[in-house]
Amino acid sequence: MLFYPIDIDDSSEGILLFGITEDGRREKFIDSSYRPYFLVLPSDKKKAAAEIEKIVREKSLPVTEITEDKRIFYGQEREFIKIYTKRHQDLQKVRDAIKILEAKRGGSGSIIDEFEYQISPYRMYLAEKQLSCLQWLEIETHRNQIKSIKKATANPPKLKILAFDMEVIEVQRGTPSIVMISIFGEGLSRVITYQEAKYTIDATVVKNEKELIKNFIENVRDYDPDIIVGYNTDLYDMPILRERAKQLKVDIGILSRDNSGITLSKRARFTTARLIGRVHIDIFNFVFNILSPILQSEQLTLKNVSQELLGDTKLEMEYEEILQAWDKGHELDKLARYCLKDSELVYELSKMLLPDIMELTKITGQSLFDTSRMPYSQLVEWYYIKKAKQQNRVIPNQPKFDEIKERQKITYEGGFVKEPEVGLHKGIAVVDFASLYPSIIATYNISIDTLNCNCCKESGYKVPDFPYWFCKNIRGFESQAIEELLMERLELKKQLKTLNPESHEYLELDTKQKALKTIINASYGYYAYPASRWYSKECAEAITALGRYWIKEVLTKAEQKGFHPIYADTDSAFLKIDSKEEVLQFIKEINQSLPGVMRLDFEDFYVKGLFVPRQIGGVAKKRYALVDEKGRLKIRGLEVVRRDLCRYARATQQEILRICLIEEDIPKAFKYLDERIKALREGKYDLKDLVVYEQLSKPVSEYKLISPHVAAAKRLLEKEIPVGEGSVIGYIIQKGSGSISERAYPIELAEPSKIDIDYYIENQILPTAMRILKVFKKENKLF
Repeated sequence: MLFYPIDIDDSSEGILLFGITEDGRREKFIDSSYRPYFLVLPSDKKKAAAEIEKIVREKSLPVTEITEDKRIFYGQEREFIKIYTKRHQDLQKVRDAIKILEAKRGGSGSIIDEFEYQISPYRMYLAEKQLSCLQWLEIETHRNQIKSIKKATANPPKLKILAFDMEVIEVQRGTPSIVMISIFGEGLSRVITYQEAKYTIDATVVKNEKELIKNFIENVRDYDPDIIVGYNTDLYDMPILRERAKQLKVDIGILSRDNSGITLSKRARFTTARLIGRVHIDIFNFVFNILSPILQSEQLTLKNVSQELLGDTKLEMEYEEILQAWDKGHELDKLARYCLKDSELVYELSKMLLPDIMELTKITGQSLFDTSRMPYSQLVEWYYIKKAKQQNRVIPNQPKFDEIKERQKITYEGGFVKEPEVGLHKGIAVVDFASLYPSIIATYNISIDTLNCNCCKESGYKVPDFPYWFCKNIRGFESQAIEELLMERLELKKQLKTLNPESHEYLELDTKQKALKTIINASYGYYAYPASRWYSKECAEAITALGRYWIKEVLTKAEQKGFHPIYADTDSAFLKIDSKEEVLQFIKEINQSLPGVMRLDFEDFYVKGLFVPRQIGGVAKKRYALVDEKGRLKIRGLEVVRRDLCRYARATQQEILRICLIEEDIPKAFKYLDERIKALREGKYDLKDLVVYEQLSKPVSEYKLISPHVAAAKRLLEKEIPVGEGSVIGYIIQKGSGSISERAYPIELAEPSKIDIDYYIENQILPTAMRILKVFKKENKLF
């Protein structure tokens, strides 16, 4: 039988696999073959085995078997003791009992350390068997028990996706109530509520909140989605739904395919909401963890992210309007359409982003639920764990809290930055290394197990200015793993050049190469990540040293060719040139001299560019604006792309940039600034344009330093408006005494007549505008 798992869990019965059979049935199968174990590295194997058996016998520990095993440990094959336990939760108990044998704990010293006792059972199961969710498996079963399992190949089944959104208000003091739920999927577009009105959309009207939740559950049961998607639903919708269902005594078990309902868990600082067997994906997590560095949106709200990615956005409705619509019973159709639009946007975002998340799931070899919530560091970690199991390597332990704290104190030199030449320049070619740091890892065999090896002290890969070298004889674990991804992506990009960009095959391969790029580009940072299992300050330091060496080589050779370098940062160089052809030839010559898989690319040509100074002396890296041959602006590091300034300030700077760079009319730019300031003073502005948005990363009560958005959030809570971890707070600054935080008011409670216009002019409009204009003022001429 062919089976396509979409979710995985563990229980006392074994590993639970939920998915789709080849004939389209949604089924659950159990694999009881998983046996929990951990590894012990002995210093004296015979003595350690005897002492462990004695402890197990005397303490009646739940150990089922003790065997010997050989594993690769940081590049060397070592002998380990393998201890099996009855249940997975027994691993920690048994490990705690035998760790007293370590010399560092005052024991006999017969064991050095223990490994692989902290990884969850279903994650270990996937890594051990080299499986992942979202891949076809050929299974033999007896009833619902799996007897054999192996990978298979077939076209993926169509997954049913349901998006939902809730409208919540405080009907009674301190008690959030759900007044509306919208659902959107293929062939389904509906709002559920409990106030009658003339609705212009499909609306189911029930008698109260309890019936609303019941009706939502019935819709989920009838539609039977494989994936339920929302936006910020981990932190907001799911916890509220779970609590209201509990208070109103509504059974929401059917939301999960094992009838367990919503399971909330704390992961680091954030809560996750799980529906076992039916995957809950909070699109916000993927946007926040993976997409945020490349988005221009000032805050990662559904409104802004949809606008940027989909070209579509939410309907306009403020919280006060929602309250009034519900309390007074008017504009309920507007509220319903507002709620439904949110679900539609989430559904469209999921169609766009789920292919990327699914590819990452297959690369890491983990579950769709977990992968959708992984930051860059975890994506690399689980890819490494998968590769480690494939090569019979030991998975390093996660560092302890104290060790993480110590690592956080460690610093080292990063990438090379040539300070930009302030001012306006014409004819700029930008060249950059393709995946510089990952290609250095692969080319120089940079890995923990190849660092300062015994065999290559004189002949290994040397690191400039450091007493480090890397082995030339034995392939390192991390370097091999990253090179495989680099080569796979290179092959995919070759295939893409032969395909029609509109074809399904092109989109499929492009999605895969982007997922590979995500993990490839995170590989360097993982070495320096304090909580990394494969942490190495020396490897990270070596990578940046080699990066500095090669970008300096490019600059030196560019000058020898007659180009004028005006700026460089880590992996890219900005060269003033006379012709593009000369640069292309230069790149070709450079690439002939580069070692291994390193490659220099031509990014683009810009007709002109502006590099601006810091506020106080010097110049800032990555603070520039460029104009390409089609007249398009590319902006980096300027306030236009910052999220902590109001829209009015950003829009003013962007228009000034456009006038200066495209129209080349500096007097007009100064005049425009005067007009913008005058408009503010005369009240000719939209209040929304003065709002600054910031997100709460934890509950309001946990903040020690009260910044403006926290102060504004507190004012909302005082007015019984629900906000919490994950909420985006929009605030303005009003007149009065005290600090900026003391004068920060949420937009919902702002008084237009009290806006502190002088604050906005002096602290936002003028600084951002003059960052551009003072360059021209100083030069006293344009070109």
